[in-house]
Amino acid sequence: MNGLIFRALVAGLSWLALGLTSAPALADVGSFLAEVVAAHGGGATPSAIHERGVTESLRRGKGPVERWWQAPDRFRIEIHYPGAAESRLLNGAEAWQQGQPASLAFHGALVLQAARMALPWRLRDNAPRVVDLGTLPAVTGKPLRTLEWPVQEGIKLIVEIDPETRLIQRSRGILTINNSSMEFATGYEDYRSIGGRRVAMTERHFAMGQYIGSTTLESVEFPAVLPAPTFSPAAAQLLTRASQR
Repeated sequence: MNGLIFRALVAGLSWLALGLTSAPALADVGSFLAEVVAAHGGGATPSAIHERGVTESLRRGKGPVERWWQAPDRFRIEIHYPGAAESRLLNGAEAWQQGQPASLAFHGALVLQAARMALPWRLRDNAPRVVDLGTLPAVTGKPLRTLEWPVQEGIKLIVEIDPETRLIQRSRGILTINNSSMEFATGYEDYRSIGGRRVAMTERHFAMGQYIGSTTLESVEFPAVLPAPTFSPAAAQLLTRASQR
């Protein structure tokens, strides 16, 4: 009887080993991100991006939006909500809201917004730091290849990618301050080719798991560089004063 049990165990372990070795291996992060970039149009990482469109907030209404990003750490967004304008600016280690110095939490939220710009290419550029979380179930029910990019201390992006098309489906930015975490997620839809790159023209926005609105892009440009005044807090202050008149 003991011999039979031993042989059964050996057979079971053999089948288990066969199953493990025959399962398709996931491509390493670097190779996978090269394929992700290719799916989004390939080429070098954009040095700057300028976008225009419309943002619709469940709380503040609908209005035109304009976004600017320049590598490595400059970002600006202006939204003309009904009756008031929203101005946010990140320039390296400094951040402003409505032309005034931003709080630590708001600064972190801007870093997350900036990290999402040119996301496929920047993931590739940071491949040595990107952590592969494997293929995990997504909110849509379809398993997605999930990667984690630690942007900086207390700030990380979880990026979910369709393993078939290699297109990014969602990013989840997690900001941790004093052991408390906040999550801001963006879903990407309606990919179109703009200047040889594939861009998601519709974004769905979530905060702490709750849907808060959307952004629909109407134009996307990839200039080599943006004018220096673009990222000056003085520009944001002028916009804020104009909106208050």
